[in-house]
Amino acid sequence: MAHVELTDLSKTFGAFQALQDISLHIEKGEFCALLGPSGCGKSTLLRLIAGLEDVTSGEIRINGRDVTDMEPADRKIAMVFQSYALYPHMTVAENIAFSLEAAGMPKAPRLARAAEVAKTLQLDHLLNRRPALLSGGQRQRVAIGRALVRDPEVFLFDEPLSNLDAMLRVQMRMELSSLHHDLAATMIYVTHDQVEAMTMADRIVVMDQGRIRQIGAPMALYAHPADRFVAAFIGSPSMNFLPGTITGTGAQLTLDLGRAAKPFTLTPRGQSAAKGPADLGIRPEHATLTAPDATDATLPARIRLVERLGNQTLVHLETAAGPFTLQGPGDLPAKPGDQTALSFDPSRAHVFGPDGKAI
Repeated sequence: MAHVELTDLSKTFGAFQALQDISLHIEKGEFCALLGPSGCGKSTLLRLIAGLEDVTSGEIRINGRDVTDMEPADRKIAMVFQSYALYPHMTVAENIAFSLEAAGMPKAPRLARAAEVAKTLQLDHLLNRRPALLSGGQRQRVAIGRALVRDPEVFLFDEPLSNLDAMLRVQMRMELSSLHHDLAATMIYVTHDQVEAMTMADRIVVMDQGRIRQIGAPMALYAHPADRFVAAFIGSPSMNFLPGTITGTGAQLTLDLGRAAKPFTLTPRGQSAAKGPADLGIRPEHATLTAPDATDATLPARIRLVERLGNQTLVHLETAAGPFTLQGPGDLPAKPGDQTALSFDPSRAHVFGPDGKAI
């Protein structure tokens, strides 16, 4: 399959800069997720690749071809939108084969191709049904089949699962991952849901305000976020941030959280640190509850709320340094109102400087 190269890509709408200097190389057969909050530019970027928006500046290459000014139909791409947009008067087979009909392919071969694609998507027993008689997941698969039938070089997905309920999203994530594995196809997937990006993508491109903040494999972004924005956006529940002050630097960094907390010592792994304000970042699963007078107690806390989810428990705490969410096992002994303390593993901690970058 193809690879996609974006070089210094920018897009403006009047005075508004939607995208600025986007450079990205997507390998052949890669599943690449564009992840970010609403309005960050990820859908605009996908539409530029598809040819649905004009590029203000920069270059787009697909499989080595410069497609920056090509019409969408000439780019050998297929796009699956958030809305299924199926033709209600057509059967599943006719919906899947519609683009082939528009291209002038005779009826027999196009229906044969539609049946082949339907079998891949486990829709072969539904070929004669109309969309009104399909479930949400089946309609989404028909929309994917309509893209697949064209045998494109690149698949583009614009938040295709956001209209589905929670259980169906899990099922469709598995089906899309399986489809990618079977086809070895190049796929670019837009989502604001970090769970979708983490579970399906080979690489994630984290975007914010029209720029790329960090690119990497899911677990690399999770373990080594480049800045506070990425740290907060990757992971659920989100990373906790506690304000502090760097009081000692060098091979060992000392962070003072103040207000009855013990000084926290760890080894820097990012930019060099300077004395002054900084934020300590701790993921909910990297903290433990301990007795207030225990030797490993770092920060006194009071339990405000306990959420039992079966396989895990979320404990929401109040501390002098700010609110904190802890994730523990389902049978974690905790109840609202209890006085406790938090203990942190220094090897799992993150520190972010005043500019938001990781130290």
